[in-house]
Amino acid sequence: TEYFTEDGLDLPRLLNDDYFNAIRILFNSGQYVSCMKLLVSCIDTISFIAYGDVRDVFIRWLDTHTTLSSLGITSEELWEMRNSILHMSSLDSRKVIQKKVRRIGFCVAPRGIYSSPDRDVTYFNLLDLIDIIASGISSWIEYINSNRDEFTSFVERYDRILSDDRVTHVSNL
Repeated sequence: TEYFTEDGLDLPRLLNDDYFNAIRILFNSGQYVSCMKLLVSCIDTISFIAYGDVRDVFIRWLDTHTTLSSLGITSEELWEMRNSILHMSSLDSRKVIQKKVRRIGFCVAPRGIYSSPDRDVTYFNLLDLIDIIASGISSWIEYINSNRDEFTSFVERYDRILSDDRVTHVSNL
């Protein structure tokens, strides 16, 4: 109920509070790998909320709602980075090792600035990726708000998502 306004459910504030506040804290404190891990986990959650528990939702959501290609990387490459960074804190997923997908990595720099080319790693700017994901979420929210069936699915799926703000606290008696 905290997120209901006269205009309806304030989805931008809800998603900001549940995800982007922590992403911002990690980025601003220099915890860039943890920030990246939380960002790809956020995409996982948003993708699940958008499409349910079906294959390739991460890639589908990125291709539908973002301009990821503007960073010079693909959704499949980011998916492989997501797999390796979440599970091993590495850039080498199985497909990267098999040379089926390029190895990508991130750099931290002012917006629009990228690391020097490397023969083994294609770099993108973490801050630019955060901006692209935030913009994609805004686009997705517009879609949800204009389609009642999508809004109903959003509420049903989001209701089961864990949140730091909605944790049940039990006091000692």
